Amino acid sequence: MFTTCVAAPLDADLPPSHHHVKDAMALSALQSLSTALTLSLLLVACNGKDDAAPPSADNDSNTPAAEGQASADKTARTPLPQADLAKPLTEYRKLDSGQQVMFLYAATSKLPTDFDTMASLASQEYRGTADTFRRKDLMVALRPQLEQGIADAGRSPYFWSELEDADLQAYDFERKGFPVGEFNGGKYRYFMDIPEYTYTWANSAQVQLAPVADEAVARELEGLRSRWNSRPRLRTYFFVQSADLNQRRLNAYVTHVQLLDRSGRVLASYSPDPAVAAQPAEEDPCVSPEDCARRALGS
Repeated sequence: MFTTCVAAPLDADLPPSHHHVKDAMALSALQSLSTALTLSLLLVACNGKDDAAPPSADNDSNTPAAEGQASADKTARTPLPQADLAKPLTEYRKLDSGQQVMFLYAATSKLPTDFDTMASLASQEYRGTADTFRRKDLMVALRPQLEQGIADAGRSPYFWSELEDADLQAYDFERKGFPVGEFNGGKYRYFMDIPEYTYTWANSAQVQLAPVADEAVARELEGLRSRWNSRPRLRTYFFVQSADLNQRRLNAYVTHVQLLDRSGRVLASYSPDPAVAAQPAEEDPCVSPEDCARRALGS
């Protein structure tokens, strides 16, 4: 795990294993607006260098060709990388701290790294001092560790995380499976050491139902889920597909799911249902500066 090289100096106020969930509808509107406006100005600046040129008859915006190009530009989106579903589960790394999520966001977003913000979030000593000379000295020590953390995070986008409660709903006899509350859309996860960085499930609709055709296993899971002190755990393997630049949020594509009992025994496992479309977000995530700017400009 790549957090070992930064664990000692990059202290945190709360245990990193404290894993939390929030509804994604509770968004930070101010942060989104600020990012969108900044990126929209960027796109205007980039696209505005030919504004002084006189219009050409060949580029008449009323022609069908121009209209077609405008339509293509409007619908164009940054293509997302795709997960290798055949990748062995043993090659996935465990995600268990907000510091990891922060490093992953920096590695995935490709934005210029804000080392001051990262140091403030990762080090209590750095954010706790108002002495600018002390902060400068601390940054000399912290920056190489932050850079190493980002580099380690970028080695592979495949991770797994485990939740204490799988949030299974009652067995669905018609579909022969358990609806999984965790994948009921609109949720995101974070860790208490650095809650400012979060992650969400990019294809929750494809894994909302845990198929369990074996009646004996279904009975066991139903018995466990109905008692508060024995509820099955949920282990999710995923591919970090993109970073939402408006939310400091990772979009994690689920590749495999396991239901475990309290001893760690795997009771059921399944993969995304290809017959189900990946659930679209309420609004397409802003995964590149160009996408963010186009959205801010209404295109």
